[in-house]
Amino acid sequence: MPRPQRELDPAGGPLVEFARDLRALREAAGSPKFTTMARRTGRSKTALADASAGRHLPRWETVEDYVRACDADPEPWRARWEALRTGAVVEPGPDVSGGTRLPPEVSGGTRLPPDGDAAPDERGDLLTSDGSRVPPLTPREPTRRRRTVLLVAATAVIGIALGFLLGWVTVPAPEAAPQTVEAIEVQNKVALGADRLVEDRTPAYLSTEALSYCASPSRSCKVPGTEMVSGAAVVASCWTTGQMMWNVDLADPDQARNPDRVQSDLWYRASFPDGRTGYLSEVYVVRGDRGGRGLPRCTP
Repeated sequence: MPRPQRELDPAGGPLVEFARDLRALREAAGSPKFTTMARRTGRSKTALADASAGRHLPRWETVEDYVRACDADPEPWRARWEALRTGAVVEPGPDVSGGTRLPPEVSGGTRLPPDGDAAPDERGDLLTSDGSRVPPLTPREPTRRRRTVLLVAATAVIGIALGFLLGWVTVPAPEAAPQTVEAIEVQNKVALGADRLVEDRTPAYLSTEALSYCASPSRSCKVPGTEMVSGAAVVASCWTTGQMMWNVDLADPDQARNPDRVQSDLWYRASFPDGRTGYLSEVYVVRGDRGGRGLPRCTP
């Protein structure tokens, strides 16, 4: 019997509230097992479970697969995920019961009472269940820290304006360093028929060239000891183009309708912790790790 997920901190903030709503969505879908969700999406069950753990913000591709596995539309969740990623004000999440969720707090005001604990009286004011009046929302006085931040910001704006007026040349900010490595997750699965995605009986492996098979039958492109099944992880440092690959049987008349069908000539240069290095076609990695992952193109 699988272990239940740990309890979430009721005062854990927007990130925990996001995880709580993902759990509620899964419960509304009948609480499918993470193994079942992984089979539906190709995402590992560990990544799906971690998405609703509330410890850190998951990648959008993981959230998207989580919501799809619960038979829901992921698009309403996108703006909320972006707000969490950028630190903006988090809007209320979709209510899996079909209604509209209220935010737990109104910024700068008083916490609203829980649903069902307040009702309007004849004056239109809210009364709690014990008859006491809910105070109206009032803006909070700015704290010393906020006043300091505002003062520093105003000073910076004035300084920049004076710099332009006096003809100062501003030094451009250094460019962000390009991403150098990225962990990618192996998905050694084949798309069968119109809707199946199953583990390949032959393990994936790293190749010395961006080829499935070397030109000469007398030599092998396989890097010894790099066999991998779904769920394994390797570190990619760059990408290149090579042999076109598929994860389907091209002779299967139904494969064109399979949503997990993938075709690509992109290959990652990846490495094991012990230093063994080779190429891996992106058709053998999970959907969220395809497309180059922001890595540079490999140089000869």
